[in-house]
Amino acid sequence: MDVFGRNAYALRLPALCGFLLLEWAIFSLVRRIASERAALVAMLFPTLTASFRYASEGRPYGWLLGLYAAALACWFAASQARDAAQPRSRLLPLLGLGVAILLAITSHYFGVLILVPVTLGELVRVRERRRFDWPVLLVGAGALIAGIVILLPFQKALAPYRAHYYITTVSVRAISQGFRELFVHYNQWPLKLQHVLALLLLVATIALLAASWKRYRARPDTEPAYLWASMLGLAALPFFSFLFGRFVTHTMEVRYVIAAVIPFLVAIALLLERRLQQRTFFYGTLAVLILLSLIVNGERILQDAHERATMLASFEPSPLLHDALAANPTQKLYTQSLNDFFLNSYYMPDRDIASRLSLVYDEPREVHWLEHNTNAVTAIYMQHYAHLDVTPYCSFLAQPHALLLFYNSGWEWIGKELNAAKVPQSSLGITLRGALLQTAAQPCTSR
Repeated sequence: MDVFGRNAYALRLPALCGFLLLEWAIFSLVRRIASERAALVAMLFPTLTASFRYASEGRPYGWLLGLYAAALACWFAASQARDAAQPRSRLLPLLGLGVAILLAITSHYFGVLILVPVTLGELVRVRERRRFDWPVLLVGAGALIAGIVILLPFQKALAPYRAHYYITTVSVRAISQGFRELFVHYNQWPLKLQHVLALLLLVATIALLAASWKRYRARPDTEPAYLWASMLGLAALPFFSFLFGRFVTHTMEVRYVIAAVIPFLVAIALLLERRLQQRTFFYGTLAVLILLSLIVNGERILQDAHERATMLASFEPSPLLHDALAANPTQKLYTQSLNDFFLNSYYMPDRDIASRLSLVYDEPREVHWLEHNTNAVTAIYMQHYAHLDVTPYCSFLAQPHALLLFYNSGWEWIGKELNAAKVPQSSLGITLRGALLQTAAQPCTSR
């Protein structure tokens, strides 16, 4: 953001770069063990999966997706260069492996699991060669240590978020959910349709595993056992993530494990390799994949455009809100919904109203009602790095005619707190996607 500006494009740039890195890494990996045709087909598969959405999200998951694939591709390239009949220079793949591990570890807690497929593959490789590949081991260990050293100074700043995080338990269902949502995000579909799709994915996965085992048994020399071991480790990422979340971080989200989709895509391309040598089948497959990608992602773009238009239309303030703010030129417009506070501050065309927005926070009350402090800690930190206005709950409560935008989003405790304290409230109608309330001043007691 310091380089490209504090805007949405800069925020999303790492995710886009990560997805492009994924595409390069898949092509590079498959080309080394199969044909360029299979590599090209493998490159097209990610655009059809649920992972494609992370190419534009301003979060680290698209970036991690590319780093996982790059680590696997660089490690295999370095291994091939050493195991070839005439060993070649490994400087670039070893450097790429170290950088990928370092960036993954310093980008996200679950980035450390990038070591799982590389370590598993290297263990099988050591067993086959009956000796250690010390440069690979030193690069991996060095990147891990460097990542830990870089992260240590940030531990104190991260501690407040760990104390009362909004996820406190990791269920074993996270494993199956992680696998179910690698290809399609269908958790908002009708329940019966979810069950049907889950069954179809299970059958397809079993068929893919059976075909992959048959391919493994008859694999050519370009596909060493250690490569399949590393892909198996990456495919089992939801299981390792469950263990890591259960016993280390005590939190886990499905999006943390989307890199598990990589070996499935590679396996599909390898299984199609022989058929892809036929000119008609190859171009027909390319045409089908490109057409499906255009249809699927075109539909996503249209849906996003519709949601964007609907959302932008909701930023038109009601006359009631204009009148209430005009009655007092210094009146603030309070809200406790962090998400809506950011949206209103950024997108609202009326900059006078946007400038009056203030985020209400109170850590003890948030912990009491919601059992986490995510919004409060964010509000406290915002005072140091952002120009957005925040207000402690007791200061809000002291205002004689405070205007409150209430969204009842599930992340709001303020409605429960006002009702429990019997604070007088009057409704002024609906505006900016929420209910506009006016509250009377009350003494604030500690909780």
